[in-house]
Amino acid sequence: MNQFNDKCQMHGYWENYFSNGNISWKGNFINGKEDGYWEYYYFNGNISYKGNYNNGERNCYCEYYSPDGIINEKGFYL
Repeated sequence: MNQFNDKCQMHGYWENYFSNGNISWKGNFINGKEDGYWEYYYFNGNISYKGNYNNGERNCYCEYYSPDGIINEKGFYL
């Protein structure tokens, strides 16, 4: 977890946390670019976004949530 490649780019599975200990985001990097399934969170611990990245770009069905956990928006992001 939280590794770098030989060019000092984020590579592999990563997690980042807020100062209160709650997770901020988690997902996979390939050579410094987001790739695969990702989740972002609010400071309170509720999910903010979940969806997929391909070579650093969103390319998927995504869901965006309000801070109280209700889905605000969902659909395909191309």
